[in-house]
Amino acid sequence: MFRRFIYMTACLLLISQYGCKKFLNVEPLDRLSGNTFFKTAKDVEDNAWDIYGLFRDATGSCPLFALAGEARGGMLAMSPKSDGADRTFVDFVAQNNLIPVIYRPAGKEFWDIFDLYMLADWKPFYRVIQACNILIYEVDRRSIPDLSEDRKKAYKAEATFMRCMAYFIMVRLWGDVVYYTDAYHQAPMAREKMVTVVNNCITELTAVLPDMPWTFSEPAYQGARASRGAAMALLMEFHMWNAGFDKVNASQHYQATDDLGDQLIKSGAYTLLPIEESFTIFKGRSRESLFDIVISSNYGEGLAEKWNDLSEFVVHYPYKRPANGHQYSFTYFRAEYLRRLYPSGVPDARIEMWFDSQMFANDGTFMFLKYNSVYEQGNADVNVDNNLIVLRYAGAILLRAEALAELGKYDQATEMMNMIRLRAKTRLYQGGTPAALKDAIFTERAKELMMEGHYYFDLVRTGRVTSQQWCYYPLTQAQFDNGGWTWPINTAALDNNPYMQLNNYWLR
Repeated sequence: MFRRFIYMTACLLLISQYGCKKFLNVEPLDRLSGNTFFKTAKDVEDNAWDIYGLFRDATGSCPLFALAGEARGGMLAMSPKSDGADRTFVDFVAQNNLIPVIYRPAGKEFWDIFDLYMLADWKPFYRVIQACNILIYEVDRRSIPDLSEDRKKAYKAEATFMRCMAYFIMVRLWGDVVYYTDAYHQAPMAREKMVTVVNNCITELTAVLPDMPWTFSEPAYQGARASRGAAMALLMEFHMWNAGFDKVNASQHYQATDDLGDQLIKSGAYTLLPIEESFTIFKGRSRESLFDIVISSNYGEGLAEKWNDLSEFVVHYPYKRPANGHQYSFTYFRAEYLRRLYPSGVPDARIEMWFDSQMFANDGTFMFLKYNSVYEQGNADVNVDNNLIVLRYAGAILLRAEALAELGKYDQATEMMNMIRLRAKTRLYQGGTPAALKDAIFTERAKELMMEGHYYFDLVRTGRVTSQQWCYYPLTQAQFDNGGWTWPINTAALDNNPYMQLNNYWLR
């Protein structure tokens, strides 16, 4: 634990202590640690785990997935009843009024506990990226007697995955970002075009796929550590993101997504668990998990603050305790939206598993129980011990269905979507126009991945963010083209970097 603490402190110092001198300046780790790291296989293993910890810290520093991924579409609204806790920032985000969220206005002091300003700060993700670059560099240059060449390749592949995962989060938040892969980077750089960054990540992640395992002999590693399936799912996400922005090459990205999805399914390494085992799915580390952010209060692994967890926004007593202060959920999904997803009279086991009798209540009595399959015990103000699911098998299947539909392979697309519908015990899709099929697949992703932080990003990459049908507060096409879908970038990014530019949309 002491070594872990020293290493994480060193990684933080790589930016915070020296970052005021040069852009992303990094002092050699040897100077900070007395050259004690990367001498044994255990050192490399410990540092690999620390990268996951840095990523958990970056994504959990604020309610990133809940706000950027769910609330911003406007289908998730602030409850009129919330025991007096002011979470009106949810409505600000839904209406794309982000500046007051980042720069908290007077009278909103309660918001400070959420550290919302972190939604404009990319430094925590660059800590992950630099830690990955350092691991790859040090493992390559050192002779580590008890580390085989195959294990070296596996660790480098794992670090490559985590670097790409950090860039995946960043491009969806800020669009163009600074891209680099060298360790101890010091020179100031301009932001790279988002499509180029994604293509770079596709190239580097594809190259290391053969070095990654499909599964792990240690059950605790499933979903928690990068596997080949996780990398394939991330590649599918990258391809589908660029398909939305690089129209000239969209068909190539759709085909790549189809090919990757085909390999993923044929591997047999992952499976759709029965819907009745929802608790197992969202507890994490199951055979449906591809990549989780591990949250285990028993081992001190949690988000920076418990109220940054997704479940925090949509549950109340008795699933959230103590009773005092938790009689109402802080947010709810709009009834009109849920009725469109779940038409009356159409059976769907997800209704019974994930909702209660107040499913269509436009107030604080609403609850969404995907992450809360059992009551919390006692009166401690804690969240349940579920992982934050970043990528899972069901999501990858639906991405493949979407790509197949775009390629005109409608029967195969329907087959993929019906795999998810069959598991949900709802009606199988019987066919329709190409446009109807594409909307049905999008609807299925909205249902299946609800409150997993994907919805707004799916709106953006498919262009549905400009549609009133899918977005309660849609962007105009002009707003979208000018970057209105991005988040502001903290002005600290300009420090000592003459090449840096902020997102112009938010400078008006």
